[in-house]
Amino acid sequence: MRNGDFTPSRYDAQKDAVNLVCSAKTQSNPESCIALMSMAGKTPEVLVTLTQDLSKVLSTCQDAKIYGKTDFSTSMQIAQLALRHRQNKHQHPRIIAFIGSPLSETKEELSALGKRLKKNGVAVDIINFGEISENSEKLDIFLNDVNNNDESHLLTVPSGPHVLSDIILQSPIIGEGNSGNVYGSEFINPDTDPDLAMALKLSLEEEKQRQEREKKSREDQSGGSTQTSGTTTTTTTANNNDINFEDDPELAEALALSMQTDKMDTSTTTTNNTSSTTNDTAFGDQDFINSTLSSLPGVDPSRIKNALESLQKKDDDKKDDQNKEQK
Repeated sequence: MRNGDFTPSRYDAQKDAVNLVCSAKTQSNPESCIALMSMAGKTPEVLVTLTQDLSKVLSTCQDAKIYGKTDFSTSMQIAQLALRHRQNKHQHPRIIAFIGSPLSETKEELSALGKRLKKNGVAVDIINFGEISENSEKLDIFLNDVNNNDESHLLTVPSGPHVLSDIILQSPIIGEGNSGNVYGSEFINPDTDPDLAMALKLSLEEEKQRQEREKKSREDQSGGSTQTSGTTTTTTTANNNDINFEDDPELAEALALSMQTDKMDTSTTTTNNTSSTTNDTAFGDQDFINSTLSSLPGVDPSRIKNALESLQKKDDDKKDDQNKEQK
């Protein structure tokens, strides 16, 4: 960690990167809690328990000293136990490890450790720098076993004139859950007004969920109306260009049923009128009346004819009397 392949040294570059990561995570979400621990010394040690006080973490990081050898496996297990004591159980646990020294664990041990962390739902981000040739293969195996839905990341930074914190700033480790891409964040500084930034983020999430619910509801309604009305909806839409039935499928269905009822009423009326006309024409035909009456038993067509003529004569006499009175 004292090597000068990173500016100004591995250890100093790591401290600057730790400050960057802690600041980014607390700014992305004001409810985030961070802790700090060392992986070397006599035994891995938790330096700062989970807290939202960024200044406490940064000051402790500056006072840390280089001592002992790295114990990666024990450090991961202690970090996992520390994350279990978080107050908000809805927060997703994540470990960010800086590896700048050779790892003493074997590939099999790292594989078993990764599977255990994955089973417990802990995501792990690793910054591999300094000892790339010796640690890369082991860390690849560890990442494959711990990764779940691309929530874990491995960032390998080779030696060079670049700054370690700048490389991390452009990586998914900082971008994961960062609110810098949220609409409206360019007008709000989370450092000066974290409550407003959090309120904006929650508001956008609620609005997105509401839009998704409305979209799903419209799709369900559109599917139901298509199966029920079918061609009827298309016909009513063509005859009513000023109404958009896609937005109100229930109105389209009601109008279609109403039109079907009108058609049935019109058909019934037409049938009745046709029948009446046919009956009037038939009774006005004297030959039809005579043939019908002759087929009836015990009926004398001549007597019925005389009776009808006498009734017709009486009606004519009444009309003549009325006309005389009017004159």
